[in-house]
Amino acid sequence: MKQLKRNSIYAITLVVLIVFWEYSAMNGVKLRLFISSPSLIFEYSKEHYSNLLDAFWATFLESVLGLIIAISFSFLVMIGCFYSKWLKSLVLPIMIVSQVIPLITLAPLFIIIFGAGIESKIVMSAVVCFFPVFINFSNGVRLIDENIHELMFIYGASKTQKIRHVYFPLALPNIFSGIKVAATLAVIGAIVGEFNGADVGLGKNLFLAAKRLEPELMMSSVVLSSLLGGLLYIIVILTEKRIGKWYIK
Repeated sequence: MKQLKRNSIYAITLVVLIVFWEYSAMNGVKLRLFISSPSLIFEYSKEHYSNLLDAFWATFLESVLGLIIAISFSFLVMIGCFYSKWLKSLVLPIMIVSQVIPLITLAPLFIIIFGAGIESKIVMSAVVCFFPVFINFSNGVRLIDENIHELMFIYGASKTQKIRHVYFPLALPNIFSGIKVAATLAVIGAIVGEFNGADVGLGKNLFLAAKRLEPELMMSSVVLSSLLGGLLYIIVILTEKRIGKWYIK
């Protein structure tokens, strides 16, 4: 009942905002010039449905592949850190420095290295996603009760057994917390990569919309970008409910 009431409030708020936006845009030339209106955006989306869908799937593919690569690589690095404390002390400073560098400055570098195709966008997305997944995984392991570590020592568990039966399962809530953050960042990374050169994608649409002053193209791409981020987030939540049944209430 509470969930239904909450959803109803969200739906009513959304409708009110759309109506207010439509009214304001139709009665204000400047507002319509910058962000158009819901009705005009809808008409534009129907007319250019095919192009928008192609851009959506291109960015979706880049985001998903970037997220998968980031998760896989962070797991590999974390496993390496389990076996070597020296590796962990080396990786953490590098990651911190990488987060200080503005993302937009890395995109041209990746295009030079990997080309202007989909590869540079995937790498950009993966770089953005790597940090939250790795850090949350690391924190999840750090928060494991010391008694569990002692129990593993008493039973003479090998490092591989600890990783498989202790570290991964008990850090799973933190791992998924990091993946949830990374899921939305993956879209941002792909779009930033597309800003600097792409044949197709939502980022390219946003770049062209700004240059050509096409508010309908811009807003339809913004809406699709938001839907894409939400879609990836929902996929992660559904995956977590399936894998982490033991801790989800």
